[in-house]
Amino acid sequence: MEPSKEFDELFEEMKDVKRSEEARRNTWLALKTRLEAKRKPNIIPAFISLAIVAIASFLFITFLNPSETEKSAEPLSNEEVIKAVLEREYTGPDMELLRLIDNWLNLQSKTDAKNQEEYDQLLKSKEYTDIQDYYQNTFGAYFSEGVLASLINSNLIFKYDYHLDNSGIEMHLENVEIKQEKDHPNIYRPVIEVSLTNNQGQKIFHTLQEEFILSTSEPGKIGSYNGVKDGGGLELQKKIANFNSYAR
Repeated sequence: MEPSKEFDELFEEMKDVKRSEEARRNTWLALKTRLEAKRKPNIIPAFISLAIVAIASFLFITFLNPSETEKSAEPLSNEEVIKAVLEREYTGPDMELLRLIDNWLNLQSKTDAKNQEEYDQLLKSKEYTDIQDYYQNTFGAYFSEGVLASLINSNLIFKYDYHLDNSGIEMHLENVEIKQEKDHPNIYRPVIEVSLTNNQGQKIFHTLQEEFILSTSEPGKIGSYNGVKDGGGLELQKKIANFNSYAR
């Protein structure tokens, strides 16, 4: 029954009964209390419902929008891996690496290692492990296990920083065109354009080519990284050493 209809019926009954003024007043107050109790909204269940909706909405949005950590955990494509390596390799000099190498060379010059055992102790020093950690932190995520150590020993990464050191020249990666071998899809031979700029603002450019063989057992990892015969790597070293001759 609607509250207004109930009110009217009870009020009519009240008029038909002979009561004292006090009895009528008490009946009126009792009736008013009953009607107000029926009309009073139930706040707590409504609040709980809103809270449930809010939590469900938050969980839905979170599911649709993965966190930055989850996004960063997605594996890079082969092209992205190659470009990441080239950006580090052809941007220099890397002053942090050169500082670590200086520390290591200074330690060796002050320490007279008379035999292999004493030299092995040097390899446990902070100066040496700092260099190895820097290599690993810079390139470790891009190469298959064991490949990075081979590249370090062959001087195939950070290979231009020694030539750039104290030269007054900076090298920057300008452009990369990544070419995939048609018959061997895990082989890439990118064409790399770099710039060399001296401290007078003079700039020259150089184009070279390298080869990446991506691992077939570890997706997104490089299994081999080499220069290409007549690819332009030696010519780049010559341009760094004889910059003024090429800048004319």
